[in-house]
Amino acid sequence: MSLLRRTFSEEIKEELVNVPFGSRDEVIAELLGFIKARGDLDVKSRHIVFSLHSFAASRRLLNLMKYLSKPVSEIIVEKSHNIKKRYIKITAEYSESFMVIEPFFDVALFVSFLRGLFLSGGSMTNPRYHYHLEINLFEEETLALTKKSLKDFFNINAGIVELRNTRKLYIKSIKDILVFLEAVGVQRKLEEIDRIVTERKVIGDVNRTVNFIEANAIRTANSTARQIRAIEVIKENMGLENLPEDLRRVALVRLKNKELSLRELGKKLNLTKSQIYSKLKRIIKIAERFGDVK
Repeated sequence: MSLLRRTFSEEIKEELVNVPFGSRDEVIAELLGFIKARGDLDVKSRHIVFSLHSFAASRRLLNLMKYLSKPVSEIIVEKSHNIKKRYIKITAEYSESFMVIEPFFDVALFVSFLRGLFLSGGSMTNPRYHYHLEINLFEEETLALTKKSLKDFFNINAGIVELRNTRKLYIKSIKDILVFLEAVGVQRKLEEIDRIVTERKVIGDVNRTVNFIEANAIRTANSTARQIRAIEVIKENMGLENLPEDLRRVALVRLKNKELSLRELGKKLNLTKSQIYSKLKRIIKIAERFGDVK
């Protein structure tokens, strides 16, 4: 059986698994992020069940519980309706101490909380395609506080969208995404993202330049075709010999040199580009007396 290819999100989470633990309060704050995003409390049995999609997040959660000396009673891997995904259900003993920490008033606690949120309920699109990071959260109040703290602590602009069965906090700006990832402890993957962003910018600049050149070439070709058509209309209806001498000279040179630019035509007649343009414009106006010149 072939191994499933890891997503970009999972690669980031693999790196976050190895972020060193801070203080005990920071560990509890990170665990609280897991609880808010993917925790389901069973009040009767005094247990909390985590439903995770990420094996990396599952490892981190088990390490958090071990650090806090909280026993895990059950680990189950279940198939999802999506054959590429698995649910990892982890059942652990619940403690009121998990909910004592307030992560929104201290930057170190908030960073740990964010890490837990992202590991358990977050994802990021491969930046080669587009820039998007999101976290699934059910509690409206937690979403609002997270959004506010992102702005207050890191000047990150996040949005919130409500869907049928959940709510999501999302970040679209690559600058803000990079700040977010650096804050939660991503380093190695950050360098790769920086490189991808630079590559996309270079490609984008090249594409814009090519598009500009193509558009300019099309405009020039259309303009030249209109000039030629105007000269031919005049030739058919009144004869080029009846044009003023300066216009007749320009018309004849243009007919013989259809591929030349205005600047190159000017060199042949010892005229500036502006003078050539002005004379061709006069020729077109004369031709329009006999009908539309396209």
